[in-house]
Amino acid sequence: LLLREAPQIELVPYRYPRPDMSRMDALVRHASDHDVAILGMPLGSNRAEDWTSFARAASEHPHILFIASAGNNGRDIDVEPVFPAVLDLDNLLVVSSADDFVQPAEGVNWGRKSVDYLLPAERRLALDYAGNEARVSGSSYAVSRLVALAARIKTAHRDWTAAQLIAELY
Repeated sequence: LLLREAPQIELVPYRYPRPDMSRMDALVRHASDHDVAILGMPLGSNRAEDWTSFARAASEHPHILFIASAGNNGRDIDVEPVFPAVLDLDNLLVVSSADDFVQPAEGVNWGRKSVDYLLPAERRLALDYAGNEARVSGSSYAVSRLVALAARIKTAHRDWTAAQLIAELY
């Protein structure tokens, strides 16, 4: 889905460092050292302590734009938090999937305070892990769509910071 919407981008895949989430610091530092400008994070958990290392690293690297999923638990994350989506970071945008009526899609998380964007990400064509086309849905795919848009903007404005990308997206 990401490559369909932004075919010119370069991908740098990272492995989710669970169960040792303290490794998020090293992951963010590595991304910074290799000029990664946008990190899509279609992941999360319910435990704030899992995200301490990430929150510190993200705040120390304000030039990187982080785009996180609100999650797919069917709940208001302002009331029942999902991390890293609820972290208060200037360089973090949070997305969830919208239905055809621009409402949170069935089963996805939402939050008036925590979620920045609802994007159409239901029944989208993407390649599955076997390389076959499949219809996909959910907030994780909203991440791919916003990463693609941000990457297209960044391609046109290579010197822009995360703050400038966010201002353009708003």
